[in-house]
Parts: sequence; structure tokens; C-alpha cells
Amino acid sequence: MSASSSRTIVLALSLATLLAGCATKADMETLQNQSYRDRQESRRTVQKLEEQLAQTQDELREEIQKSTSPVQAKQANTWAELEGVRMQMAKLQEKLDTLTVRFNAMTSSTADGPNLVDVASDVQNIKTALQSQFGMDLGGGHAASKADATAPAAQADKAKPLPAKVEVSKNHVKDEAPKTDTAEALFAKADASFKARKYEEARQYYSEFATNFKKHAKTSEAVYWVGECAFNLQDYGKAVLAYQEVIERFPKSSKYKSAVLKQGMAFFKIGKDKAGRAVLQDLIDRFPSAPEAISAKKFLKDNK
Repeated sequence: MSASSSRTIVLALSLATLLAGCATKADMETLQNQSYRDRQESRRTVQKLEEQLAQTQDELREEIQKSTSPVQAKQANTWAELEGVRMQMAKLQEKLDTLTVRFNAMTSSTADGPNLVDVASDVQNIKTALQSQFGMDLGGGHAASKADATAPAAQADKAKPLPAKVEVSKNHVKDEAPKTDTAEALFAKADASFKARKYEEARQYYSEFATNFKKHAKTSEAVYWVGECAFNLQDYGKAVLAYQEVIERFPKSSKYKSAVLKQGMAFFKIGKDKAGRAVLQDLIDRFPSAPEAISAKKFLKDNK
């Protein structure tokens, strides 16, 4: 007879004694002690299961980290740095164009004022150095050429009264269209690549977004889509890690339940069925009526 059966019989006899009205103080203490031991054993069982799940996740993370190529990681970091430089140069170019317009409208500048030609030349030199070092195209030096063509005329006219048409130029500068949101543009580019099934390209864009805009409202979504790109590329180990980042860092994200669901599926893909089943069952227990839980039930049924 098993220990569980013995405890059941003891409890049944104790209850029968109580119902018969013949319970003694010793009977009550025996019943209370048995109930306490049962609760303790249940707690130890749950704790042991949680420790096994945590150990499985740690082992998986170590395996993935060992299999990651340092060369690929270095290339990814270099690519991110180049894209960051490219965006900074685009912003600098836009500022330079605006300065050119304003400089041409000024007639009260002194000989000690800023020399726009030198500024444009410095920007062009920076571009040339970056293009030479990293082999990337940052665009032509149209701002510098514009400054070279317009600066002499501005210097020649600086002693003349300000014409009425200059006011139009000033107003034009004030009425310029607002700058494009860099974060939204990058996220849109990532979405477009994903919809075109260019998953590696999309993963790089989403990763860049998550790295450069850590407090943006869409950061959790970007991390989730990094996992989705990896999943579609059958890089299931990295998909698990991306989903785990959403689960740990963004528990209130709209992508939280989806991340739990897809992480469980990814565990199955890499042969970690036990861990995958535990993750999906936890999703079902906590959110039984959620669409993700329904999908998890179907997945477990199909993968018995």
C-alpha cells in the first residue's frame, strides 16, 4: 500500500470518528498533523518543479550562448554602430541645410561671426573620413556646395538694407514641416521587411530599435518581433531568449501572452518538450480564456 493511500485511510478514519461524535483530543491532533504534513509535501513538490524549470532554462541559455558565433555578434554590433552614425549624419545634414537658409537671410552678421563655409567643409570632411573608414554611403556634399555658392553673395550684401523678400525666407524657415520621427520610421522599416518575409533584415531593424529606443512605447513589441524573426528563420534558441526578455522585462506588454505561447512552442522545436509543456500549461492555468491559452491547448493536444 502506498504512503498516499495510507494517509487517505487515516484521514477517512479520523473523519468517521469525528462524525460519530467520539473524537478525542488525540484524534484531532493526529488529523491536524497529517493535514500539515500533506501541505508541506505539496509545497515541496511545487518548489521542486519550479527549480527543475529554472535549471532547464539556465542550461538552454548556456547552450545557446556557447553556440553563438563571436564573429556574427561582432558583425551585428558593427552594423548597429554604422546605422547609428548614418542617422546622426542625416540629422547633421538637415541642420546644416537649415543654417544655410538662415545664413543667407542675415545681413547683420559681423566679421567675427560663424563662417558657414568652414562649417560645411568640416561636415564634408567628417563624411569623407567615415565613408573611407567604413565603406558606407552617407550622401553627397550638396550642402557644402550650396554654401560655397551662396556665401560670397551673402558677404557682399551684408551692408545693404534687408529686402522685404527676406521676410518671406524667414517665415519659410519657421514654417518648415516637422521632422520625421526616427523611431517610428525605423519600426515601419522593420515591419515592411517582416511582411516581405525578409526576416534577417527585419530582425536587424527590430534589434536596432530595441537597442536605441529602450524607453519607447513599442520597445516590447520590437523585442517580441526579434523573437518572431528568429522563429521564422528556425533559429529557435535565440527565439526562446527573445521571448524570455519580453516575459521578464515587459510583464504588462500586449505581447506578453503571445511571448509565453511562442516560447513554449520554441522549446518543443529544440527538443525541450518538458520545458515547453510546463510553459504552455502555466499559460493555460493563468489565462484559461485567452486566445493564446486556447492555442496552447491545441498545440499540446497535437504534440502528445
